[in-house]
Amino acid sequence: MKNMSILARDKNQLTYIYSSKSHLGKQVLGYIQGIDKKFEAIDISNEKIGDTIWIELCEQLNMPFKKLLSIEDDNFGDSENFHAEDWLKILNNKPELLQKPIAVLGKEVKQIQHRSDILTFFGVDSAGLEKKQSGENPTTSSTTEDERFI
Repeated sequence: MKNMSILARDKNQLTYIYSSKSHLGKQVLGYIQGIDKKFEAIDISNEKIGDTIWIELCEQLNMPFKKLLSIEDDNFGDSENFHAEDWLKILNNKPELLQKPIAVLGKEVKQIQHRSDILTFFGVDSAGLEKKQSGENPTTSSTTEDERFI
């Protein structure tokens, strides 16, 4: 297993952190691969992420480790008293507990709850599109600031 110590932050490249043992993680990876944009996929089942990165991600998501991981099916006892170090050990030993992947694009960080959530990073929605009369071509370029179109 490789060890990744630094997480690249690029507004032009999506970093996708997932476990290949997660059904949602694999589905969202398919979405990303189908979009013609630059991305880096990190499968934590094969590549270890540094503890500092995990702590930073939790802080940016404003989410404790307990909420980041799916621990309902595992018996961890009294997890209320676990510290970050405890959660990091669990995550490193059981990467499949990351059932909801994480996407990073520049300063934006989001835990993906549903397959379509990843599309918000690529601006795939109808925001900024004007309604046209029947027979007129739709506007498919940015009409407001900070929009991202495929």
